[in-house]
Amino acid sequence: MEKNIKKNILISLFWAFFGQGGYLIVGLIANIILTRLLSPYEFGQVGIVMFFIVLAKVLTESGLSGAVIRKTEVNEDDYSTVFVFNLVVSIILMVILISLSKTISMIYNDETLQYIIVAASSILFINAFQITQNIKLIRNFNFKKKAIYEFISISISSLIGIFLALKNFGVWSIVVMQISTAIILTSILWFKEGALKSVKFNKNSFKGLYKFGLNTTLASLLNTFFDNIYQLILGKYFSITETGLYFQGKKLQEIPIGVVNSVSQSVIFSSLSKFQNNINEFNIFYNKIIRVFTVLVGFMCLIIFFYAENIIVTLYGIEWINSAFYMKVLIICSYFYLQEMFNRVVFKVFNKTNKILYLEVIKKIIQSVSIVIGLFFNDISILLYGYILTSILSFLFNYYEARKLKQDFSNVEILIVFKVVLICAFTYFLSDYFLTKFTFINIYSIILLPFMFIAYFGFIYIMNILNIKYELSNIISLIKKSH
Repeated sequence: MEKNIKKNILISLFWAFFGQGGYLIVGLIANIILTRLLSPYEFGQVGIVMFFIVLAKVLTESGLSGAVIRKTEVNEDDYSTVFVFNLVVSIILMVILISLSKTISMIYNDETLQYIIVAASSILFINAFQITQNIKLIRNFNFKKKAIYEFISISISSLIGIFLALKNFGVWSIVVMQISTAIILTSILWFKEGALKSVKFNKNSFKGLYKFGLNTTLASLLNTFFDNIYQLILGKYFSITETGLYFQGKKLQEIPIGVVNSVSQSVIFSSLSKFQNNINEFNIFYNKIIRVFTVLVGFMCLIIFFYAENIIVTLYGIEWINSAFYMKVLIICSYFYLQEMFNRVVFKVFNKTNKILYLEVIKKIIQSVSIVIGLFFNDISILLYGYILTSILSFLFNYYEARKLKQDFSNVEILIVFKVVLICAFTYFLSDYFLTKFTFINIYSIILLPFMFIAYFGFIYIMNILNIKYELSNIISLIKKSH
């Protein structure tokens, strides 16, 4: 029995990583090909439109899925209620986006944006038909199925997008690729996982899910709005081409970050939820896993930051080199953002989602000030450095509030976070020194990767931050207890 439990959890973790990682990697390959066929301006158009689509997707999901995943016992009324609510909201938001499409296109002096928004808004309606099936897969730890379905959908839609780009459909090749991904995935989920047994809205079920969902939705809405607002600002106050460069730098750094965040919000959240009635067991499990994730995320961010220019030029070409700056800034922000997300799992597990909303409001006030200052000086660098400062302060606020809720006021976690930052900085400058001294250029700089690995994890061990083998074995044994 014990071996079976261990095997199931390890398989879930593997498929969670593979599913999100495979999905993003296939998307990356398609994106690399498309950047060779399309211009930064066309990607800038998509970046502007996706701001509105992503924002609307947060509202359609409404945080109810997290509430269902967290519930100990779920019935068909819960699934049906979530489906009906999401469907109605998605239709309303579709109508709103379509009605605003002309105004948005006039703001950016680009008539094509109107038609792109109208077409892309259909994604909201399509996605409403897949949310309940996804919830069931996550609740039942069927990450293998989820990974396979997503891999198939992104693979087919990527081929469609590339084919259209080769046929000179321009920006529409990206738009159609996004729509076809939603259609294919929804079709697979309905065919393989089945439709709902009933379609009705249960008021009592909704009330039970609403409190959890409302706070997480408003927090996610604020986070998504400000996370993507730089695409709108760059397009309006600088150029749509600049938006395209930012959009591509953002997409690249989101691949590894997306994998880690997906796992923390699915497998880890589901596992931690089992400890919601035992604060001591929760603290032990949380502290173990946060240590491992922080170290791994730190190394991942270090590699992306160090090789940013090489990654951009190798994948996209020299004309996209300015995306490297955005990529570097965003990967620093992502390091602290992931720490923030780990802390927010605490609020979700103990149903204190009002804290998430409260902290998100504080974060956005700080971020708004940084944006105003950046626009006042009309300087992109100041604008984005303010984003870094916002990310650091937000992590600290979330850390403090999460510690109070966990009743664990140890400073170990925060020391680890900033120790890893120092180790990353030292490893970076040491590697950069050797890069300059021995003039490793372009692809040949990859020779420093083994050195960076040894240096980074060597310092991690010397500073007594983590013994990887020991901590991983502890995490596995603790996860087993949750199931």
